[in-house]
Amino acid sequence: MVKIVVTEDQAKAIVEAKESVEIVDVAGNRLGFFARPFSDEEIAIARQRAASDEPRRTTQQVIERLKSLEDE
Repeated sequence: MVKIVVTEDQAKAIVEAKESVEIVDVAGNRLGFFARPFSDEEIAIARQRAASDEPRRTTQQVIERLKSLEDE
C-alpha cells in the first residue's frame, strides 16, 4: 500500500468536507477521490428506509424513467 502524508491544512480540509474530496496534482490533473465515510445518521436513515414498505425501483427502471423525461 502506498502512504501519502498530507499537510495539517490538507488533513483539516479532508476531515471537515461534507462531500467527496477530489485529489489533483499541481497541474490540476485528477488523481482520485476521497469519499468520506457515512455518518451514523446516514446509516440510520438507510436502515430505516430499507426496513420500510416503500416501493423500490431497480437501476434500470430509474434509467428508463429518466430517458422518458428527456423525450417530453
